[in-house]
Amino acid sequence: SGPGRSYPKRITSTQLVVYANKPHENLQLLSDTSPFPVTVLSQGGEWKGTLDKLLSYWTYLMNTVDDDALVIFVDAFDVFGNGIDGHELLRRYFAYDSPIVIATEENTFPREVEAQAHMAIQLYGKMGLGNVSAPSRFVNAGGIMGIGWALKRMFNDMQENMVAHNPELLQMHADLTGHWFLHAYDQYELWRFVIRHIVAVQDEGAEMLIALDIDQRIFGSTVLRKDNWPNLLGDDILGGVNGVHSIDVDVPLVFDAPQALWTIRRCSAHFAGRRQAPAFWHGNGPWKPAWQGLRDRLAASGCFPANVPQPGYNLCQVPRKRPAEEACSDESLAMGAPGGAAAAA
Repeated sequence: SGPGRSYPKRITSTQLVVYANKPHENLQLLSDTSPFPVTVLSQGGEWKGTLDKLLSYWTYLMNTVDDDALVIFVDAFDVFGNGIDGHELLRRYFAYDSPIVIATEENTFPREVEAQAHMAIQLYGKMGLGNVSAPSRFVNAGGIMGIGWALKRMFNDMQENMVAHNPELLQMHADLTGHWFLHAYDQYELWRFVIRHIVAVQDEGAEMLIALDIDQRIFGSTVLRKDNWPNLLGDDILGGVNGVHSIDVDVPLVFDAPQALWTIRRCSAHFAGRRQAPAFWHGNGPWKPAWQGLRDRLAASGCFPANVPQPGYNLCQVPRKRPAEEACSDESLAMGAPGGAAAAA
């Protein structure tokens, strides 16, 4: 029996969940453009890297999410909805016939997972699960869509096996490689799970829980690897941040691809190199001119609501320690959005 038979086609609820350590204007844009209701998780206090996000997702899942609920996790500050309605988004999700769908990008990051990541992706292809010669075949933690029970299983596995159980080792590693690693920590642990899981499916016959959104039908990225698109990115496109390549990335990545590569039709932006407009656009990486340009063009086309009177999302304070029953209680959901405004129900 395939994985599609092990989870319900009828879901109890749908929601989009983000983690935010501070107020940000994109939270309102995300709630305006999301096809599902938005909840913002926050721990408050000093930001300690994306470990906070990982643990907040885990705590929220274990205490608040029904096993048959559908949840989308996306990055808070550089994602917006692309004019795809909830019915179409659900159709695309169910078409994968997988309990969890994970966003992809064109680069393996962080480099600590490089060798094992390529091995796992090749295994994924040999199992007939996706076209692993496509440009966007590498895991990106900025988009995860799945059913409650499967997400709980995945995040429990990540929590049990995470390197951060030894904070000194984690800090020592960050001191050696650069503190950018703390910004990539959630993606590092997601990669480690994906590698473990694909190997377990291959070697032990474990149930496959994940599909990679290789065609970017759900999660689109505005970051392109230069050598993947020779016909779209000319010699004048240098890649890197203002033409300077990051020491953390081993291949030329283009964060400022020309806006001519995206066309807007009925308030959905479509990239020239792919068949479908995705449900979300994500501007991953340290520099976001292509994503910002696309956002501003959609805004200028009247695709985003203007003068929204109050935040359209719920705020949930998540405890920093192990899961607590009061996580996301009615009181915390009623606290309102960052900045003190009341949240819309």
